[in-house]
Amino acid sequence: MTSPSPERGRLYRRCGCRRPDGRQYGASCPQLNDGSRHGSWAFAVDLPSADGKRRPLCRSGFATRKAAETALERALESERTGLECSHDVTLAAFLAEWLRIKEKTLKPTTFARYRDHVHADLIPSFGQLALTDLRARHTTAWSEAELARGRGYTAVYRSGATFSSALGHAVRTRLIPANPYVLLPRPVAPERICWNPTQAAAFLRHNHAHYRDQIADLFELLLGTGMRRGEGLGLHWTDVHLAERMLLVRWSLTAVNNNRLYLGHCGCR
Repeated sequence: MTSPSPERGRLYRRCGCRRPDGRQYGASCPQLNDGSRHGSWAFAVDLPSADGKRRPLCRSGFATRKAAETALERALESERTGLECSHDVTLAAFLAEWLRIKEKTLKPTTFARYRDHVHADLIPSFGQLALTDLRARHTTAWSEAELARGRGYTAVYRSGATFSSALGHAVRTRLIPANPYVLLPRPVAPERICWNPTQAAAFLRHNHAHYRDQIADLFELLLGTGMRRGEGLGLHWTDVHLAERMLLVRWSLTAVNNNRLYLGHCGCR
């Protein structure tokens, strides 16, 4: 039994029964025409290929004609839009795969932050939703709910920025047509007050007078050069050129999850 699709392709019923020679009957099984619910529904459609040859796409195992027709329409929609995402891909599965990919390219500290956002916020809130069903109203409602329950604005913004980055990857890989995340305005950074030379000198004198260890020298190095803490802690003697009065900042020492040190290359500056 075959039935044409309103647009392209055909719908038909088939089964797994076998002929005496061992081959499957497929769509020609006699029991398919006896009015019973024998077999399942399937679809077939020819898709264009670069070499001009016929490239059929066939899928079977659908319980109803409507389910097969819906699957056919989705296949044709994917061909028209160039999108490759299945409607069965949940955000939990997508985010887990995105993390696996990002782990290969991100610094451990950045990856740890992304991982925490995904597992603590995003998967619990959106994981059961299909990636293709996510809309701006979902992400906006989540941001508003997080702020309403008293969560800090910066924390919500950073978790949302991670989500937006993941969805940007989905757009670039043709899984969805556009990024549905509505990112909150960037938090306003608090005003930073710098010490004047007198205050900095008093701080250094206090450290050298009371501690007399390497921590006092480290503070003097940071204040005198403007280096970040991790850059100062990651400094190698091979990058120190006293005669030329020059330091090469090549490494940074950071803590991952506050329990593991990571020495990473940060480029020369």
